[in-house]
Amino acid sequence: MVEPDTGTTVEYSVVVRLSGDCPRSCAELAALPAFAPKAVIFELSGLTAFAREGLAVLRESAGAGRAVFACRPGGVARRVLEAEGVRVADSVAAALADEDDPLGPSGVAFRSLTERLLTAPSVGAVLQHIVDAAASLVPAADLVSITLLAPDGRFHTAAYTDPAAAELDRLQYELGEGPCHDAALPDRPEFIERADLRATGTWPDWAAVASGLGWRSVLAIALTDDTVPRVSGALNLYARTPGGLAGADRDIVLLLASHAALAVAETDAVTRHELHQAQLRTALDSRDVIGQAKGILMARRGLDADAAFELLRRASQQLNVKLVQLAGTLARRHAELDVVAPEEPDPV
Repeated sequence: MVEPDTGTTVEYSVVVRLSGDCPRSCAELAALPAFAPKAVIFELSGLTAFAREGLAVLRESAGAGRAVFACRPGGVARRVLEAEGVRVADSVAAALADEDDPLGPSGVAFRSLTERLLTAPSVGAVLQHIVDAAASLVPAADLVSITLLAPDGRFHTAAYTDPAAAELDRLQYELGEGPCHDAALPDRPEFIERADLRATGTWPDWAAVASGLGWRSVLAIALTDDTVPRVSGALNLYARTPGGLAGADRDIVLLLASHAALAVAETDAVTRHELHQAQLRTALDSRDVIGQAKGILMARRGLDADAAFELLRRASQQLNVKLVQLAGTLARRHAELDVVAPEEPDPV
């Protein structure tokens, strides 16, 4: 804001206290961009209901200003914000003090991340902290994961913010194509990005499945560091919005990827093997239940293995249900389902 008398530019923050059920209904939010504040501090202790969608509304209403959140411990909104990895102050005063921190929001987040990394009990915990930090520092990323490539050439997902990210990764490993698959390979570009999976011809099979499930933009960053050439992997970000990751700060995600590379390099071979085995057990469990579902369809419909899997995949896309979840439901409840005549629609 420019003072009319002196012409001096003054930066200031705005405090908005919300109460009731939903911030979407608050008329004062629409007027915020007109004030062009440096930051908007949302005091949410008075809210009686708050959902993840409300977070997007508040961030959008802050306009060019930075959205900062304050909520008393135990508040309804605080639980949601912390679950999303969003930094929350206990009070407006604490939030204002953070505003005066010379490190700025990213610096504070990285300082907090460093403290957590130093006390993490395992490499798995370190990588989980990194994907959680990426989700917080890149709000447009709906899913974040880390892919590691073992010396024997096998891929596995070492950490993720949501099982949907691990499923998107797993499909790439099976198909042999996709952003995290390509970024994890040696001598690949540092950044691999696609603004809209529906318009790319790079990974025809994987992009068709991913976009069919509602995922539109991706960004994969190779885990590279000059001091740890033996580490191969990728930090993966997925968004439902076309072009949603175009504004992601490349320096931030590259620094997070370097943290991940160093964490893996600094662990001993036994720990890396244990991490790989834990992830492999999860992958094998998923494959087992998919195999059971395929066997049921093959027996009931006279299909071969490829046709049974294709039927499961199409049903997963149409129902917007994860493939492994759909397969698990069929495997558990197949005895309750009657065999459907060939002319009737498939019930899966």
